[in-house]
Amino acid sequence: MNSHNKNFKNKLIGVLGLGLSGKAVIRYLINKSAKIVVWDDSIKIRSKFHNISVDIKDLSIKENIKLLDLLFISPGIRPNHPIVILAKSLNIKVSGDLEIFWQTESKNKNKFIFITGSNGKSTVTSMIYHLLKCSKYKSTLGGNIGIPVLDLQISKIPTFYVIEASSYQLDLVKNLKPNIAILTNLTPEHIEWHGSLKKYILAKEKLFVNQNKNDLAIINIDNKHGLNFYNKINKRKIKPKIIKISTIKQLRNSIYVDDNKIIDNLDNKKILIGSIEGLSSLKGIHNVENILCSIATVIHIGLTHNHIRKHLPKFKNLPNRLESVYQNVNIEFVNDSKATNLESCKVALKCFDRIIWIAGGRRKNEEFKYLKNNLSNIEAGFFIGESANEFVNYFKNYFICKNSKNIGSAIEDALEYSKTTKYRMTVLFSPGCSSFDQFKNFEERGNVFRNAVNRYVMQ
Repeated sequence: MNSHNKNFKNKLIGVLGLGLSGKAVIRYLINKSAKIVVWDDSIKIRSKFHNISVDIKDLSIKENIKLLDLLFISPGIRPNHPIVILAKSLNIKVSGDLEIFWQTESKNKNKFIFITGSNGKSTVTSMIYHLLKCSKYKSTLGGNIGIPVLDLQISKIPTFYVIEASSYQLDLVKNLKPNIAILTNLTPEHIEWHGSLKKYILAKEKLFVNQNKNDLAIINIDNKHGLNFYNKINKRKIKPKIIKISTIKQLRNSIYVDDNKIIDNLDNKKILIGSIEGLSSLKGIHNVENILCSIATVIHIGLTHNHIRKHLPKFKNLPNRLESVYQNVNIEFVNDSKATNLESCKVALKCFDRIIWIAGGRRKNEEFKYLKNNLSNIEAGFFIGESANEFVNYFKNYFICKNSKNIGSAIEDALEYSKTTKYRMTVLFSPGCSSFDQFKNFEERGNVFRNAVNRYVMQ
């Protein structure tokens, strides 16, 4: 364990970023009797921050930052932030919340399950936690899913920590060594933040880099990036046990799908666990991948097939992920606000017939032609946000399109269109873009959609 993690008492610690994770770090450090200085680039955030135990100091000033023993960086801070570059130039150690959490708690006979991936992280994290908790395993949920790890209740009883880890968080780790590390899938994402696809993948690899034969890696290999990721880890001299996950290949030492049935082949015995429909109501092939990752994890831990058959069907989909908001005999509204890229959007479009599609927002570095083989079920599209005209100009050759500008207008337009058809329609809000042009985050965007639907259907 690094010395800076053993004892924070009377050390001067800087915290850059006053979001959820930054505030959790501050609470943690106060309890460790550290001296704390903080900074956030936002004047508004700084003006609202009040803590008598903490000083606000501009850490971009060399005279302020050079006194630090350690700089904690919140996950949203980019690696090329001037303060991060300055700290490194002064040989000041830089860390994040995952590193300090793991190094503190790993000595207490706890087990760590870390989940990362471009999509599906939150669902897999929640599903594993659900299965463990229902099966009476002492477990705690946290991380990028919304509960900062340094805010978690620490138990004296050995615990399974089920932690969602973003690429932003993993970019800051060095010594992290989870007992089980899971890659749900891997597609180009957050390139503008990391600087390149290579750097994004390298951040994900940090979750697996310190694992050895006593640890387990679960990797979805159903696309080229995931397969390359697996091959790189598998070539290492010191490597974990690896379980490959696939919905299209029947693999040895794996959990796979055969004729809509989930098969446990971890010991190459091909044991039927159950049908996909019997085990879960979640829609989409992406959720089949999520289920396979979760089942492989809990079987490795010790859950039985009966535990899975009993408890997995009770798992409910998370908000903003193909969430059915309202339905009647004529129409269904589905909230998929979490679809912040075209990969997620593509998966959603495969799940329904006769779609009225609401999409748009701040585009990422993706081309619309990626969706060209998934448009046959779309009858109309109503687009929002700063990319609305781009959506209209591309997709107008495939179906009826309109720039509706905002969610409320898009729902109105969708309802009007649904009245012109005799078929039952699905209004699918799957933006395929980030939310930052109009909203704080995808959760706020999903809430606006949900509230707007409820408002219109109550009229």
